[in-house]
Amino acid sequence: MRTLIFSFPFLLLLCWGCRKECRDADFGGPYQFVIPATLSPAKDTFRVGDTIYVSSVFSDEVFERQTQQYYKLENWQFFPTTRMDKIDVVDSNFVQDGLADFEYIIPVQYDYDRFDYGSGSIGLLGEYIYQDSEYYLEFKLIPQQSGLYYFTQFAAQGIDDDQDFPGRCPRVPSDTNVELNGGADNNIGFLQNSPDIYYNERVLARPQENFHNFGGYCFYVVE
Repeated sequence: MRTLIFSFPFLLLLCWGCRKECRDADFGGPYQFVIPATLSPAKDTFRVGDTIYVSSVFSDEVFERQTQQYYKLENWQFFPTTRMDKIDVVDSNFVQDGLADFEYIIPVQYDYDRFDYGSGSIGLLGEYIYQDSEYYLEFKLIPQQSGLYYFTQFAAQGIDDDQDFPGRCPRVPSDTNVELNGGADNNIGFLQNSPDIYYNERVLARPQENFHNFGGYCFYVVE
């Protein structure tokens, strides 16, 4: 009992210090985890029948932008998602079905496959393989039709996610961004070539938030 009495003030001070650190932190919003992905070859024009490789492999020590620190995210559910928009036409219904113009090849070990939304949009979604403190996801896309396309590879994990990690401040939500090709330009200027105001104005109005954080990449496909 005496040990508990003397230990209690120390524990209270320790807990208060942890809460103060969280209280004083200026997050400016949720945790913003950043995970890498690669689209290769990083060309502006592909031919019908070419192979496009998409890969996302990284350690479970994940960088967070707000605190500029790395946090260990074990068995984290990122909910990776792939979308493809054909942006050389105007679609008043905003149906993201550009993946219908591609063959996709996903190795059997991955829990990643086509998903058809009720709206008519098409995506690839599933989860990473997590093994030996590493996350893995790899697949191929083979274009079958010509056009101008806008590819996105993002994490659908929402900011209201209640997954936990060491050092997390209570009640601070988290989100995940995908940095494609090391933060390269990724042909973002091609959005201006779309006749659709959503792409040529709205996405470009906030390029980091609307394009780069979603692993955006634009390219042409020709015969």
